[in-house]
Order: sequence, then C-alpha cells, then structure tokens
Amino acid sequence: MSKSNPFHAWQLLILKYKPATILQKLEELLQDDGGMFKDDPAFFEFRELSLQFRISLLLEWKRYGEALAWLCLVTEINPQNLEALAMKEQLKKQLSFSSEGNVVLVNKTANENIGNWGAVAGMRRIKAIIEKNIILPLKERETYKNFNVTIPKGLLLYGPPGCGKTFIVKRLALLLGFHFIEVSPSTVASTYVHGTQEKIKGLFDEANKKRPCLLFFDELEGFVPNRNRNDLSFHYQSEVNEFLVRLNDAHQNGVFVVGATNQLKLIDDAIKRPGRFDMKLFVGPPDLEARIDAFKTCLKKRPHKISNWLYLGEETEYYTFSEINFIVEQASREVAQKKKAVIDLNDIMKVVLNTPPENDEHTLQSYS
Repeated sequence: MSKSNPFHAWQLLILKYKPATILQKLEELLQDDGGMFKDDPAFFEFRELSLQFRISLLLEWKRYGEALAWLCLVTEINPQNLEALAMKEQLKKQLSFSSEGNVVLVNKTANENIGNWGAVAGMRRIKAIIEKNIILPLKERETYKNFNVTIPKGLLLYGPPGCGKTFIVKRLALLLGFHFIEVSPSTVASTYVHGTQEKIKGLFDEANKKRPCLLFFDELEGFVPNRNRNDLSFHYQSEVNEFLVRLNDAHQNGVFVVGATNQLKLIDDAIKRPGRFDMKLFVGPPDLEARIDAFKTCLKKRPHKISNWLYLGEETEYYTFSEINFIVEQASREVAQKKKAVIDLNDIMKVVLNTPPENDEHTLQSYS
C-alpha cells in the first residue's frame, strides 16, 4: 500500500500513539480537506469507514460504554444513519448494565463477540467493509428492513494466495454466529470433479439443515469455471447451472454463501453478476499492521532481540503471510547453523533482501 494512502497514515497512528492521541489525530484527519490525500479516492473511502474505525478501536480498548455513548450521540444527531443505528443495537444487545452508587458499569456479555476479529490483525479496511456490508445487515435484519435496504446475498473474496482469505471467512462465521461449512475441489474431488448435479445439491441441502449457516467455497473457480472456455468438459455446463439455482435460493433459506479465489477471471461470468455474489472484495498482501503482527507471531517462540518492528514492517511491503513465515523459518535455520544465540534484525533483513516478494504493484493490478 502506498505510503501516501490515508489507510497507511491511519495505521501509523495506531502503531505510534496512545489511545487518547489516536482519537484526537483521527478527528483532525477527518475534519480537514484531505490535504495530500484530497485527490485520492481512498481518502473518501477512509471517511466513509471512519465510524467502524472509531468504534472498533474503542471496543479493542474495552471502552464499551464510551462506544455506546458515541453511537447514541451520532444517531440522535442523524436518525437516518443506518450504520450507526445497527451498531448501537448490536452493542445494546451485547452489553449489560449495573450500578454501584452513582456509577453506571457496562459489562461485556461473556459469550458474545463485539467486533472481535481475534487473531485477524490489521486489515482494518477489509474488516470495516465486511462489518458495514455483511455483519451489520445480517445481524440487524429488522433495522435494515425498516429502511428498505437489501441484505447481501453472498461475498466473493479474491486476490493472491497466502493473504488470509480463508482465515477471514472463518472468523466471519464466528462473528455472525453461523454454523460453518467449508468445501474445496480437493475435498470433494472423488465425487465432484467428475460428478453430478446431485453433489452440488447435497452441499446446499446440508447447509440448509444447519442454518443459519455460512457455506464457504474455497477455490471457487474449481466449482464454477467459465463455461466459455474451450477446454471445459461438457458436464460442467449443467453443474454450473445447478450452482446458480442453489445460490439464488440460498439467501432466503438462511444460508450465506462465501467464495474465495486466486483466479477471478476463471470463474463463470454469471456467478459474478449482482444478485449472486453481491459483494466482491479484493484481499491483497497484509498491510503494515498485519505484517508486524505476523512477524511477532512467527518469532514469538524463537529467541530474538528484535525491537524495531515498524522498520521491519515497512521494509516488507507486498509480502504475504506465507512469505513472512518462510522468511522467519529461513532466518532461524541460518542462525542455528551459525550457532548464534538469538535472531536479530540483520538476520531477518538478510533473508528479506534475498527473497523478493512474488507480488508487486503490477501483479496486484492483474487481479482486478
């Protein structure tokens, strides 16, 4: 991500400052005209997602009462703010109140998740988009129904491999409180690849029995390949048609369908039309915050003396989670061969310089 991008500036705030300063600087960033970002479309998206950013931070800091109070203020000023109304209702359902003397205490319900993405670090833009367009509409159906807003029917995640698409989907199922079913061409190859429409029907029927259910198709291009391809076997025609029929009915049957692919162009065009997968979201290499967390996680159980995490994160732009894991593994092997006691920043950076990332700005554009 370009360092002139407002999302990059936002992450630097989170990494460098304390909560009070972060909120103050966020407010300043949102109140100005954009400055160096004013011609960047990402800045306007940043403004649009600012509500999720602000609330998600307050929840991370366990300042639940403050988050609820802020949402109440927003909805009082603008009763038509659907997003704030839905978020307020979610918080009210998941918080309990008690009083001691003149103090009102807010307690988080132990068995509920309030915007808790767990180990999905960083990626705040993606999480905010999903919260706004998927989680809130599905969890606050009546609120959206009252405003005649359509609830999404499906989500398609696409982008290079090793960037956390599957990890995001699994956490989404937990946040929604839906039963989770994951299928991929490899898991059903013996009965599906040369199989029949009945196999597709069976997958959706199983999800229907366990509703509400998130039905996840990994490597979606293997299930619904583009029927215009000359090398495609004839049996796929009927199977893609069957998938379309089941996908159309899944939403009203309490099944939310999510697909993931590294090859968006290989998926049949009919699948990608509005009304099927209503939302398509690009998941690229981890951003600055996520890269730093990935290095910390990989190095957690290894002896090291690395402290300049920000430098390490900024020097590894475009690296995927799997590539970061390889870098740490390789650095560990080299340190062990040299019989050094700990891994230092130079050890990591040596591997980084000798292992360029598979992706760059040009390759990422090819996924569009």
